[in-house]
Amino acid sequence: MKIRDRILVITDLLIAAIHCDGTMMGAEDDTARAVLADLLLTKPDALPPEVDARIREFRLFEFDLEKTVADFLDDPPMKKRRLLELVVKMIDADGEVDMREDQFLRDLARCLDMKESEYADLVLEIEVESLPPAERREKLRQSFSDLRIPTGPPPVPES
Repeated sequence: MKIRDRILVITDLLIAAIHCDGTMMGAEDDTARAVLADLLLTKPDALPPEVDARIREFRLFEFDLEKTVADFLDDPPMKKRRLLELVVKMIDADGEVDMREDQFLRDLARCLDMKESEYADLVLEIEVESLPPAERREKLRQSFSDLRIPTGPPPVPES
């Protein structure tokens, strides 16, 4: 199957990868358009209207990863790997490391029925220090607190 036949599905995957961290910056949009233009052998400002519309109208809450990747399940491992590499370009576009982006990549690989060895070099490797159990729990609790996205009103400073 040709890239052109799958370009809208690929567009959805790339844009979902950009949105999975909760933001979409101009550099990410530019990267998505450049990657899609490369795939279509055109320029970023000359994407087909349906691709441009797909980018502008994308809604993450309507996106279904499993349904989207179903079209790729019968592809050979190298094609699946290439799809993951395209998604990595999107994830790296903002220059920040985000656990939600890494999880999106892992979820994509799982939905593509890939073995971890086929994509391990593309995802984050998390090392856990060997600490006594109580100290380890406290350190993990603090780490997760640091990563947690604040919800609700900001805390009121003590006087």
